[in-house]
Amino acid sequence: MPVQGEKLILGLSALLQLNKRAFAAENEAAFGFLVVNETHLMTPYRQAVLWRHADKGSGEVVAVSGSPDPNARAPYIVWLTRILNAPKWREQTAPVGLTAADIDGDDAKEWEQWLPTHAIWIPLITGAGQRMGGMLLVKSVPWTDPEIKLLTKLADSHANAWELLLHRARGPGWRVQSLFSVPATRWRWGAVMLLCLVMLLPVRQSVLAPAVVVALDPAPIRAPLDGVVERVHVQPNQTVRRGELLITLDEAPLKSKLEVEERNIATLEEEYHQVLKLAVTDAESRIQKNILEKRLARQRAEADGIRILLRRTRIEAPRDGVALFNDVHAWLGKPVQVGERVMEIAAPDRAEMEIRLPVADVMAMEPDAEVILYPNLDPLSTWRGHVNRVAYEAREIEGVLAHAVRARFAEEQPAPRIGLRGTAKIQGGRTTLFHYLFRHPLTLLRQRLGL
Repeated sequence: MPVQGEKLILGLSALLQLNKRAFAAENEAAFGFLVVNETHLMTPYRQAVLWRHADKGSGEVVAVSGSPDPNARAPYIVWLTRILNAPKWREQTAPVGLTAADIDGDDAKEWEQWLPTHAIWIPLITGAGQRMGGMLLVKSVPWTDPEIKLLTKLADSHANAWELLLHRARGPGWRVQSLFSVPATRWRWGAVMLLCLVMLLPVRQSVLAPAVVVALDPAPIRAPLDGVVERVHVQPNQTVRRGELLITLDEAPLKSKLEVEERNIATLEEEYHQVLKLAVTDAESRIQKNILEKRLARQRAEADGIRILLRRTRIEAPRDGVALFNDVHAWLGKPVQVGERVMEIAAPDRAEMEIRLPVADVMAMEPDAEVILYPNLDPLSTWRGHVNRVAYEAREIEGVLAHAVRARFAEEQPAPRIGLRGTAKIQGGRTTLFHYLFRHPLTLLRQRLGL
């Protein structure tokens, strides 16, 4: 294998080792020692310097090869700091070679006193573009292209390792501290002021809640007596006319009672006719006649009452409209009590919204607040309306403690189908953006801390 190839392989192996050790450095001093001394394993040089970028375009020497703790007041360190703070080196993004001819002023005359002939400046820039500083390596012979490429790869790794090391040293609160520190930059304060102004912007308060279209003033159909549903003559959402038969209750118990009463009446009538013949001459028979008349009147009244109940087993529609109930089979054979609601008859063109507003989302609503309904079946359509009334007391609706809010539809729009479900947006009054975003978190915090 050619000698140049062996050197390249050794350099790559050293690069991998240096990357691993740089990310494992415990502090900045250990990192600086590694950079200026251990880089010699990858490529030979006479001396190495690690320079750190600071605020306001300045910088300082962090480490020098062969020196455990460089003295910032030493002439050599002062001279290095002066030449490396030149803008033309700080603004470099790629390795660049330099000699005494590239130094301005009297500092060029001191080059031969401190450094060999050839030097290379390698900027340390993270993947995010943050300038961490740079490395200065010097030796007596010119730098070759393979050496420069290896040093460029090493610089990328060292920059990221240095940034990670500084973040670990600063701790989790370093960003907040740097924001409120004395040398904080103007743009940070500007961003804070802009954020405060944005939070004070007036916005319209609103809340979303599930809603359903319900009938307006429906006629309830209730069971007129205790019984069992024998047959339902209409289907859900069927249009019915006034007087149309809706439900038939089981008549068998009432018919049995009526038959018993009619037999009793027949027996009393026969007994009455016999006593009536004797009452002409017998005083005791006349008394018995009066008793039978009263008993017969009572039995006939009871029979008439049963006949009235029999007529009530046929429930008819009180007006024109649509029959609103869930399922026919759910009512067949079901026992009902007097007053129990079985269905409703409602006008299809008279409807309103019932909004289930959870207790946690209740807000101050103006009278006649605007409401927008977004139906589930047709998300591209909307219906507008206005709040009509709000239930004073919350109750459990579909497993959620909520207030029932009723809203009427706008007159210029036809009312949607009864039973349509969707999401309603209730518009409230004006408030700040901060109150709109943080109302729930602040409420929860106040409930937990009792402030």
